[in-house]
Amino acid sequence: MDWSALRTRPASVTSHVEARLERLIRDGELPDGARLPSERALAELLGVSRSSIREAVRELWLKGLVDRRQGHGTFVTSRTAVDEPFMRHVHDRLVKVMDYRSALEPAIAARAAARAGAADVARLQQLFAAFEAETSAIRSAELDAAFHHAVAEATANSLLVQVVEFSGEWLRATRREALQGRRRRAMSIASHRAVLRAIAAHDPVAAAAAMEQHIREVSAFVESRLQRNRRRVAREERT
Repeated sequence: MDWSALRTRPASVTSHVEARLERLIRDGELPDGARLPSERALAELLGVSRSSIREAVRELWLKGLVDRRQGHGTFVTSRTAVDEPFMRHVHDRLVKVMDYRSALEPAIAARAAARAGAADVARLQQLFAAFEAETSAIRSAELDAAFHHAVAEATANSLLVQVVEFSGEWLRATRREALQGRRRRAMSIASHRAVLRAIAAHDPVAAAAAMEQHIREVSAFVESRLQRNRRRVAREERT
């Protein structure tokens, strides 16, 4: 394997490394059971930071494409080898993260509406315009995360910003998948537009309601996606 071919540009390093590793796995160039180089070795081979490698591998693990074995390394796992306990683990973790978001982000949006200054609103408008026009799923996911981060920043409370950053770490892969498909993108654009309008109008009640609706839609997508994955795994195990 010529790992140097995976070198990527500085922007969106984690997403690009993850996407390229995933393609190698799905295309069979990294076969089931293949051991990935260590974090340090991969970082040197690809010319990126170890933290970028760590995050990319974690996203692959959440998708069931690699298995991290303590003291032994990270190994490619065939999609048919993703077992029910693993699927339950992913499901439970994502459900908890979405519950965490629904408990906090509507309140964050309400505070943003009450406290946002002209610069905050302008930043949100800029991010939304870029998000609406973007066609790349990877870049759309980054803009989605940036929009939620900017909502938190509009509260002028650094602790709330950290709350959004924490949940965002677990949602990177889900955001990218959720923004694929015309219908899903249209729904996401509409819900972000509603949040922006409420904050720009300094309407805390409407901002909280719009964010709650947005998270409800994302939760429904996450649940349906996980159910489809479970059915796919069950079919593959029967063949």
